[in-house]
Amino acid sequence: MEMLQYLEQFNLLSVFVRLALATVLGGLIGLERGSHGQPAGLRTFALVCLGATIAMITDEYLVVTYGTGDPARLAAQVISGIGFLGVGTIIVTGKNYVKGLTTAASLWTTACLGIAIGAGYIAGSLLAFFFIAFVMTVLTALSHYVDEHNTKIKLYLEVDKSDGIEVLYDYVTKNGYEIAAVDKQKRQSLQGKDTVLMVVIDLNKRCSHADFINGLNQNDSIHYIEEIR
Repeated sequence: MEMLQYLEQFNLLSVFVRLALATVLGGLIGLERGSHGQPAGLRTFALVCLGATIAMITDEYLVVTYGTGDPARLAAQVISGIGFLGVGTIIVTGKNYVKGLTTAASLWTTACLGIAIGAGYIAGSLLAFFFIAFVMTVLTALSHYVDEHNTKIKLYLEVDKSDGIEVLYDYVTKNGYEIAAVDKQKRQSLQGKDTVLMVVIDLNKRCSHADFINGLNQNDSIHYIEEIR
C-alpha cells in the first residue's frame, strides 16, 4: 500500500511506472482490436495511451515545477483531440455498412485511461483497464450472440434478374418468415448482370442467422449473400 502511494506521487520512479503501464495496458487493448483485423492495433493503441500519459505527466510537471497552471488543461485537449483519430477508423462500406465504431470508442477510452495513468491514479487506472477488458471480451461475445440470434436480419443480396426476387419471396414465405423491407439498389453487382437488393427479413423467432443464410444460399438464383450488422 505504501508503494502504491509512493508511485502516485510525482517522482522519477513514478513517471517510469506510469509510462510503462500506459504502454502495456494500451498495447493489450490494441492487441484485441488487431486480432479482429482492425487498422488500429497494438502500436496505435499503445501510442495513444502513452501520448495521453505523457500529456498528463507534462501538465503535472509544469504545475509542480512552476507552481502555476491548470493540471487538467492538456488532458482536456487530449479528450477532445483524440476524436479526430477515432473518426479515421470509421468506414462506411459500399453496402452502407458502418465499420470501426468500436475501435473509435476504444481509442477514446484508451486515451482517458492514459490520462488516469499519467495523473498517477494507478489503482483507478488498473480498475478501469479491468472493465475495458471486460467490455472488449465478455460483452463482445455476448453482443455477437445477440446479433446472431436477432429476430430480424439485414442482408445484402445479388440475385438473378429474371427470377431472383421471386425465388427470394417464395423461400421467405414458405419458411414462415416475412420481408420487413426491401430496397433495390442501383449499384453494379459482382457479376455485372444481377439485381442488387438490401433486404430486412423478420424471422418471427430467434434462430441462427448462419442457418438461415445457408438455407437461402441453396437457391441457384441467389448468387451472393452478405449479412449487414
